Amino acid sequence: MRCIKKLLVLVLLVVVAMPIVGCGVGTTPADHRRAFRRTVDYDARMMVDDIHLLLQIERPFRGSSWVVD
Repeated sequence: MRCIKKLLVLVLLVVVAMPIVGCGVGTTPADHRRAFRRTVDYDARMMVDDIHLLLQIERPFRGSSWVVD
């Protein structure tokens, strides 16, 4: 019974430590920089879409009955 408890504690420690350590054992600092730059680029592109959606810039003006596209 004692061995099972020790094994369970070991498994729980590994499960808790995995998200902290991650799978980046074989990655280089250049890989980390590339992933960070890609994430920043994706966020910047999505921010433009979010602003367009929020402000609805692409909507035609509805102030008159004559809509000019």
